[in-house]
Amino acid sequence: MRPTDETYFETLETGLDDAFEVAEAARERGEDPTPNVEIPVAKDMADRVENILGIDGVAERVRDLDGEMSREEAALELVADFVDGRVGDYDTDAGKIEGAVRTAVALLTEGVVAAPIEGIDRVEVNDNDDGTQYVAVYYAGPIRSAGGTAQALSVLVADYARAMLGIDAFKPRDDEIERYAEEVDLYDSETGLQYSPKDAETTFITEHCPVMLDGEATGNEEVDGFRDLERIDTNSPRGGMCLVLAEGIALKAPKIQRYTRNLDEVAWPWLQDLIDGTIGADDADEDTPDAGSDSDATDEGDAPSASTDAEEPPRAAPSDKFLRDLIAGRPVFGHPSKNGGFRLRYGRARNHGNATAGVHPATMHLLDDFLATGTQIKTERPGKAAGIVPVDSIEGPTVKLANGDVRHINDPADALDVRNGVAEILDVGEYLVNYGEFVENNHELAPASYAPEWWIQDLDAAGADVQALRDSPYVDLTAPTADQAMAWATDYDAPLHPAYTYLWHDIDVEQFRALADAVADAHTDASDDDDRGVLVLDHTTTVRETLEALLVTHHQGDDTIRVDDWLPLARSLGVTESLDREWETLSEAAAEWPNAVRAVNEVAPFSVQERAPTRIGNRMGRPEKSESRDLSPAVHTLFPIGDAGGSQRDVADAARYAPDMSDTPGEIPVRVGDRVCPSCDEHTYESRCPDCGDWTDPHYECRDCGAVATPDESGRVECPNCGRDLDNVTTQVIDINDEYHGALRAVGERENAFDQLKGVKGLLSAEKTPEPMAKGVLRAKHDVTAFKDGTVRYDMTDLPVTAVTPAELDVTAGQFRELGYNQDIHGDPLEHDDQLVELRVQDVVLSDGAADHMLKTADFVDDLLTQYYGLDAFYDLDDRDDLVGELVFGMAPHTSAAVVGRVAGFTSASVGYAHPYFHAAKRRNCFHPETNVWFRDESGEWHHDPIETLVEARLDPDTADEDDFGALVQALDGDVFVPSVTEDGEETLQRVEAVSKHPAPDHLLAVETKRGRELTVTPDHSMRRWTGDGIERVDARELTAGDALPAPTQVPGDGETATSELRSESLDGTHPQRRFGDGGSVRTDEVVSVEPVRSSVDHTYSLTVAETNTLVANGLFTGQCDGDEDCVMLLMDGLINFSKSYLPDKRGGRMDAPLVMSSRIDPAEIDDEAHNIDIDREYPREFYEATRELADPEDVADLITLAESTVGTDEEYTGFGHTHATSNIHLGPSLSAYKTLGSMMDKMDAQLELARKLRSVAETDVAERVIEYHFLPDLIGNLRAFSRQETRCLDCGEKYRRMPLSGDCRECGGRVNLTVHEGSVNKYMDTAMRVATEYDCREYTKQRLEIMDRRLESVFEDDTNKQSGISDFM
Repeated sequence: MRPTDETYFETLETGLDDAFEVAEAARERGEDPTPNVEIPVAKDMADRVENILGIDGVAERVRDLDGEMSREEAALELVADFVDGRVGDYDTDAGKIEGAVRTAVALLTEGVVAAPIEGIDRVEVNDNDDGTQYVAVYYAGPIRSAGGTAQALSVLVADYARAMLGIDAFKPRDDEIERYAEEVDLYDSETGLQYSPKDAETTFITEHCPVMLDGEATGNEEVDGFRDLERIDTNSPRGGMCLVLAEGIALKAPKIQRYTRNLDEVAWPWLQDLIDGTIGADDADEDTPDAGSDSDATDEGDAPSASTDAEEPPRAAPSDKFLRDLIAGRPVFGHPSKNGGFRLRYGRARNHGNATAGVHPATMHLLDDFLATGTQIKTERPGKAAGIVPVDSIEGPTVKLANGDVRHINDPADALDVRNGVAEILDVGEYLVNYGEFVENNHELAPASYAPEWWIQDLDAAGADVQALRDSPYVDLTAPTADQAMAWATDYDAPLHPAYTYLWHDIDVEQFRALADAVADAHTDASDDDDRGVLVLDHTTTVRETLEALLVTHHQGDDTIRVDDWLPLARSLGVTESLDREWETLSEAAAEWPNAVRAVNEVAPFSVQERAPTRIGNRMGRPEKSESRDLSPAVHTLFPIGDAGGSQRDVADAARYAPDMSDTPGEIPVRVGDRVCPSCDEHTYESRCPDCGDWTDPHYECRDCGAVATPDESGRVECPNCGRDLDNVTTQVIDINDEYHGALRAVGERENAFDQLKGVKGLLSAEKTPEPMAKGVLRAKHDVTAFKDGTVRYDMTDLPVTAVTPAELDVTAGQFRELGYNQDIHGDPLEHDDQLVELRVQDVVLSDGAADHMLKTADFVDDLLTQYYGLDAFYDLDDRDDLVGELVFGMAPHTSAAVVGRVAGFTSASVGYAHPYFHAAKRRNCFHPETNVWFRDESGEWHHDPIETLVEARLDPDTADEDDFGALVQALDGDVFVPSVTEDGEETLQRVEAVSKHPAPDHLLAVETKRGRELTVTPDHSMRRWTGDGIERVDARELTAGDALPAPTQVPGDGETATSELRSESLDGTHPQRRFGDGGSVRTDEVVSVEPVRSSVDHTYSLTVAETNTLVANGLFTGQCDGDEDCVMLLMDGLINFSKSYLPDKRGGRMDAPLVMSSRIDPAEIDDEAHNIDIDREYPREFYEATRELADPEDVADLITLAESTVGTDEEYTGFGHTHATSNIHLGPSLSAYKTLGSMMDKMDAQLELARKLRSVAETDVAERVIEYHFLPDLIGNLRAFSRQETRCLDCGEKYRRMPLSGDCRECGGRVNLTVHEGSVNKYMDTAMRVATEYDCREYTKQRLEIMDRRLESVFEDDTNKQSGISDFM
């Protein structure tokens, strides 16, 4: 490591140590769940492994082994330490083996993913039939993230520990062996495996593996044979086990054999048979690859093959996948590979990296501002999506103005000046993609554009003194004069410069001939700017269209077309300066070539290259994002107040709540953890004893026998008498009024310090430990909110940047020098604000919104330290300049490790910039649109309608947010409530905080129950399952036949019980629905099947339900959607406020939580994806030539330097070169027009108007797709909902499946009304008809709309008042 890098990390760690000292002092004085900071610091991978697992001694031992052996060897070496008790503190053999296995997986996954804690459920030591014992490792689904090598090695580690402890091998029964084969096949067909072992291989592994592979049921079907086995708890596939067996042992057999050979205690000679492929060879499919090949599987899908025919130029095959699911308001910028679309240019800018694409900021403006920095686009290649970054050193768009000018626009200011006069966008400009993107996506290289950086190398190879030309003050190699370009081409026999190489591949030979004739027949007029004058051609359609296709700048008059700087064009056409044509006919090869390139090379005095052979189609995806991350709804304190706070969760309301006159205001029963003081034996729910001030411990007491228990080494608590699992949760009456006013007094605040203090209805953590309410008081004062773990977070779209100038970050060179930046990228002293410096690996650039949020958070933290903890302020910031140099946490979703970052500056874009090593990804899940849900609307009326109806009626695309997968999320202002259920089976009513609409996946899961209920959801949808003691959350894919799902028998209505469809069902006496809960009206229904089904819908829907996150869907209690975002947190806030005690008690609940913090990034320990960024300052000529042959990225790997090549060297943190300059990383619109335009109709009109202007877009196709994929499904779905709706009495709330003939309620005589109304059904009808007509859609589409219009008319038009005329009968 370079001394400058070591100094940088020491600076970060010194700041971290200072913050830790303050945070530790604060925690000792407060009432947090523990007196210590709960985010341990990891300086390296060894620390992360120890901290994420919580096993003492691991880090020191890993460091001892580091450098002496590989990680795999270290994992095996650690086994002896666990067995002998030198590492860890375990009383049982199972505990020692579990510790060793978890450590091995953590070590091989760098301690940043959740696989070691979520992917391994437990280890048991059980009995063989002969009385000996064996080891069983129980795996869970998240083990997938560990990868095959770590999976397989975990089994070897377990076996090694087993042997050292003297435990016998697993001796499977015959039926168990056969069961494994059927189970792996079933899992593979249902979910898919990277390698699919033959049945013989599976049985062979099962028979010979000395450790039993076991785990949780994750499959959606049951095995047909070998069911109800004694030692296998489920009849469904155990996904974790299948992954470990197939993708671990079977696929990684060669790697595992390397280590078994060096172990005397274990012997796996049977691996050789797997490696040789002899197992099951007699009945093997010839097309099935051998096990143990350890090869990377690739899936090319149904992509069309590229064109490599010798009789046509090589081209990447067009793909229209990115156009699927096009919705209104999101423009298309180019159809697949269509002329006029983005031109592929290879290279990397400093603000460019993985999953990003560079475009010229002038393009961003001329695309009507729909593209802004950070806007996502769905793209044709090389990946599926990319974030947009501005790069102004590539070529911008070419436009035709209303005055007849055809101009190249390469200045954002010019773009703003002319955009109101643009008649047509002939070309949208270049699209910068780095080589690493093709490597990462395993995409063949597409033919490169002929750009100046390639041409310069061609000129050098032709013998020119390029260095002398660079040094000449009269030469600009990137933009030479026409005379210079032609002279170099002829003198050195080099291709013509790209600036004068037109798009000859975009015209055919006939157009070439016609243009040559027109130029030869033209004349010149004098010009003040050019001695040669202006070329004047007759204005014909052919000439105009050809010049536009070639992107020749010119002016179109009524009768003539005038071309400046025309000689390179004429010479390319074989016409001399005196306008004499030098050729008569073309050769057969040139005449029959698909485009004019061969013709030019035949008649011109120089050669030309194909200027832009690859066009890339794309469309807008999600807009950029920069906003605070809040719980839904946003809360200030993680203190439970039940329903007493009303829909707003107002703590002040809860403090005054008294349902009866005899009740004491504010005394509310809530579910909290029972804790006991070790000093005075006082029981309380508080973390600190209110009597003596000592820290309390969770109290586990068996409700059946009264025995008191303590957690074992794995954290489980079991009654010593009954054997049942215990928790410490009880219902206690808390005086919220006393808590509230006590919190105000504790921090010296009054109620007028904030508008409202919001708490939570209930706690989701295992021990249900409430947060001190005083913290919420100060959050409310400073207008920040709490996340699930007690921290304050801010989400931003992440973009990479490797070099910056102080000026563009709104800081000074002096501030940068204080941060340790002393030199620019050229090694010159940093003295000026506009010098370019290489960004440190853990320095981050905050959006303006994030900076404002951090200032408020800093004020909150300072008040917390001074008013609550009684310490000095830590930040004391006056303005955002004071934020520069402060430390933050960066958190990627679905991980458990935070990374320390340092604020380096700010950006006006709605993104967060950081080094490419600092970023990651996201997900969501939901329901089929026809899923029926119970809900009470804003007026208090009850409905039982399809979820599509509920969502669409409240989803306003103009104000809805969009997540990273195209889902629209709408927060609700009104009070919509749904029946819900708590985790212990108590039925409740909860508020719907938001509704959402999501693009549907290819497959859904259909769940069917014993009572005939059916529910179709996405595979990862959060379901609810009754365990016997309460309700647990599981993914839909983890449900199995026989599972008990909670189901209501009735839902509350207007003043009485509104009976659901379940009540009319008779209960089957042979299998009654089991009632549970405390006397509530909730029963269970048994799952009979879980099957994958192909999705037949374009969108799925979901709700965000407060507190319990459950609702009634198709008669079952089920979960809502989940989501995660990237975020940053202010360091001190995380240190003093984060607690594991607040995290939800569910699988995955510890994801997205900073269980460990890395103080420095080690490039060797991060995901390999980040290494696929090229860092050269130019690409070699051989690379460009290889792209013209559609080479595989691996074939040119030795030509371009990737970041991975510097890992482990002194240069691993530096030397991130870039090939293309960017003058300012904030160029272009600050916000996408999608965010600034008003209604959805405004956005759609802008979308279609832009399609009209773009030569690369077929506006009719866009209109067709909007109608077909957005409007028609909406109309059809709403009409279906209308036809299936119930009617409701406006007086008594009685519901009817059909409207009574009298129109009156049969119960009370009141007026019966519809629940779905005309306006919500036909809201897009008129717009769709207008679009179809205005954009000349197909007759088929128009007829579909006409038929739909007639259907709507037949449903809604009142025929009784329609006057008939004679024409009606003719």
